This record gives sequence, structure tokens and C-alpha cells, in this order.
Amino acid sequence: MSLLKRIGWLFAVAALFLGLSGCKAEEEEEAQSETMTGSVTFDIPYYVLKGETVTMSASGIIYPKDVTYHWYISGVYDDSLSFQKISVRFPDSLGTFQVSGIAYADGYYISSKSISVTTIDTTWNTSLQGLARSHQVMVDARDGKSYQYVTLGGLDWFSQNLAYQGTGIPFKASKAAAPLFGSMYTWNEAVTENVCPEGWRVPSNEDWESLAAAMNSGKALPFFDNWAGLGMKASADAYINESRMWPYSPDNTHTNTYGWNGLPLGYTYGNGIEYVGMNNYGFWWSSSEKDAGNGFYRYIWYDRGDFPMSYTGKSDMRINVRCVRTHPQS
Repeated sequence: MSLLKRIGWLFAVAALFLGLSGCKAEEEEEAQSETMTGSVTFDIPYYVLKGETVTMSASGIIYPKDVTYHWYISGVYDDSLSFQKISVRFPDSLGTFQVSGIAYADGYYISSKSISVTTIDTTWNTSLQGLARSHQVMVDARDGKSYQYVTLGGLDWFSQNLAYQGTGIPFKASKAAAPLFGSMYTWNEAVTENVCPEGWRVPSNEDWESLAAAMNSGKALPFFDNWAGLGMKASADAYINESRMWPYSPDNTHTNTYGWNGLPLGYTYGNGIEYVGMNNYGFWWSSSEKDAGNGFYRYIWYDRGDFPMSYTGKSDMRINVRCVRTHPQS
């Protein structure tokens, strides 16, 4: 064997030995690592205003005691931050950012949690686009919030979801998003607590029938009908930060013919963070009871053009409210 071949062979053996040694060391280190007790937890809204500063505090690891918490926020900081509590100023731009809280301790596997946070601008037609604008506006004396409304069939209907926060939960538990998407209420919160502003009410089955007739060329439709084609007329092909909210369907093109501006916000239970049917369904209460334990609601599904009704427990799911009043006579 030539000298060059011998040298090459020795280098190959050495590299193989070092590689095996490295793998063995990693395996031994991994075998010695333990799992932390508990899980990383922190709270941050799903939506924040662009340029908003948000304070977060990480916790949740019970053992070991000497754990340290780190943060990584994509598109905000280039490196991790080593503090249990931090204040983060989000960019003055629209976008979605991944916030990760990570727990470290020598001899333990890391534990982490990640949440996506979307920055929004509540100025009309900025983050939320595709809605019809009405020049009829009312101001809620309780909190100063303003709402556009449309007049249909002798009734004035909010063309935005009610966002009153004296009860209920703002959409995705994010106060910043309430002006765009409103709040979510149980039937009891909406009706028993009379959540609408003074002079307005949660629509009854009869009020809903009036809306149906207005959207159906004056032809009456009973509340318990599926209202074929009216879901398409009542829903808006809206976008949030340029992302389409309703999925495409040839059976529901969301013509929003009367400016009612229906959105697919789904429903929620409990703390209002986890949602069912978001981007697929929109739900709105009726003040009428089915029986002592259940209230009616109407809903729109992205893949059908109708606007059917159903019912659920009065203290079960939280959904949106559209307030209504009899149109004042001049």
C-alpha cells in the first residue's frame, strides 16, 4: 500500500472513530436527560393592534425549580430573550407572528409552547376588507362604540356584530378584535341580560322573519324554513389582512346583497379561545325560546347558500348578536 493510501486510510478510521464516539456521547447525554414536570404556559391575545406593546409572563414548570424561561418571537426579535416576564412591542405593520415560550434546565428536555399572534388595524377597510359600508350609524351610550346599521323590512339591523363587553367575551378573547368581529355571548348573556343598547333588542323569531321577507322580494318565509339563497345574500366575501375568511364555494358566493355583512366566526365555549367552525360558519342568536332550556339561532355555512335555524342550550355555546329595532317613523 502506498504512503498516500495509508494516510487516507488512517484519516478515514479516525473520522469513523470520532463519529461513533460523538454519537455515543450524544446518546449517553440523551439517556441521562429527564422530563420536566408541568408545561410551559403564558397568555397573549390572538389579535393585537399593530404597534401594540403586550406584557407576557411564562410559568407552568413545577420541577425542576431552577428552570429558566426564554422567548423567541419570529419577525420581532432575531434572538431569544432570557426573562420570565417580558414586554413586547409588535411591529407597526400587519402580519402574523409566532410567539414561543421555552423552559430550559440542565439535564432536562426543554418544554415549550407556541402561539400565533396577528396584528390588526381597526380603521375601516384596513385589516378587515370586503364589507358593505352604511352611512347610518348609532353610538352605544354605555361605552361609546359606534355601529353601522341597515334598514330592511321596517327594521333597523346592525350590520356589525355587537361588541359590548359588559358581558360575554370578545372574539378570540382579544379586546383589540372586538371592533372588527364583535363579542360572543351565550343566549342567557344576550337575552336575559338584555345585552343590546337602549332602544335596541336581540331579534326575535318574528324579527328574523321580517328580515327574510325583506331579502326575499317581500315574500314571507317562516322562521323554521331554511331560507334558500338568503345566506348568500346576507354574507360578505370578507378578508382579514388580505386572507379570505370564507372558503370558496360555487354554492355560496357571498353577494352581501343588502349589506348585512355576515362573517364566519364560528362558536366557542368556556374561555373563548378555542373555536369550532371558524371560517366555515357564522351564528347569530334569536331572543325566542324553543323551551325553558334552549334558545334559537340562525347560521350560515360556507358551502350552502341558505340561512337555516337551529337551537342549543341557553348557557352552552357563545355566538354573535345582531341588535335590531323598529325603524323610527319620521
